[in-house]
This record gives sequence, C-alpha cells and structure tokens, in this order.
Amino acid sequence: MAVPIKAHLLPLALGFCLWASASFAQSLNAPQREVLIIDPNRLFTETLFGQHISEALEAEAQELSANNRRLEEELRAEEKELTDARPTMSAIDFRDAAEAFDKKVQAIRRERQDRARALEEQRASAEQRFLATAQGVLVELMNERGGSVLLDMRAIILRDTAVDITNDAVRKIDEAIGRGDALDLNGQKPQDE
Repeated sequence: MAVPIKAHLLPLALGFCLWASASFAQSLNAPQREVLIIDPNRLFTETLFGQHISEALEAEAQELSANNRRLEEELRAEEKELTDARPTMSAIDFRDAAEAFDKKVQAIRRERQDRARALEEQRASAEQRFLATAQGVLVELMNERGGSVLLDMRAIILRDTAVDITNDAVRKIDEAIGRGDALDLNGQKPQDE
C-alpha cells in the first residue's frame, strides 16, 4: 500500500532524490553538473525590467483607482440630483428614474470589478512573463556555472549559498534586457507596423 507524501514534505523528498542521483553519478565517475537556484521574487523586484513592469502595473492600478473615485463622485452627484428632484416628480416617474439609476450603478460596478480582476490577473502573470523573457539569460548563466537544473529558491528548505545565482542573474538580465524598452510589457518585441 503506497503512503501519500504530504505537500510540505515534497521539497525535502525532491532534495533527497537530487542528492541520491548526484551520489549515484559520482559513484559512476560521471561528470558532476550543479543544481543551481534563483529567487524569482528578487529577480522581478531587483532587475530594471521587473521594476519597469511593476511600475506600469502600479500606474494602471492608480489610474483605475482615480477613475473609480471620479465615478463615485459623479454617481453621488447624480443621486443627489435625483433625490432633490423627487418632490417635483410623480411616483411613477421617480420610480423609473431610480430604477434606471440603479441599473447604471450596477453596470458601472460590474465593469469596474471586471477591470480590477483583469489587472489582478495581469499582475499575477507578470512574474511568469518576466521569467519567460529572461529565460535565455538564465540558460546562458546556468551553462556558464555548469548547472543542469535551475530551481526556485521558494521550494528549497536547505541550501548552500554558493549555488544561489540570483545576484549574477539580476546583473545579466539588466545587461541583456535593461528596462525592456525594446519589448512590450508581455516580454515580446513589438511587431513592425
């Protein structure tokens, strides 16, 4: 009967498997290739390109917030006008106007929620797009360091700092990509128009 491995033990099991395979390779006198690690959070926050993406996302978030505040003020003013006009309106006219106003508010709320959700999805996928764009630089660095595997530091319990290539990766990504001005924010080169 197989015993399920708990999710929090998976990195430990992975580390043991890597150690066991390295030990086996040594016993066969096979050439040793290093397992290297990076901290994707640091790559994203410390590289010029990652900072550029973060700044663009923050600017969009601020624009969305400013638009939300403007719309709230407009809707409050419209609601006040409707309330002030109530004494001069028939009950049927007021009900129709109130229902139209409520539909307008609900439509704006849905549109704003959709925009906020889209921005959150864009923010969530930004690190993946960033890593995909920087992949060539990371492969080059991995080859320079004799690495055969590059792991995410967040999945590592114990490590030797000598296998952490994050500082070198930040430097090389900055050299190769810079702020990414030649790329769009999805990490692609813009199409010639």
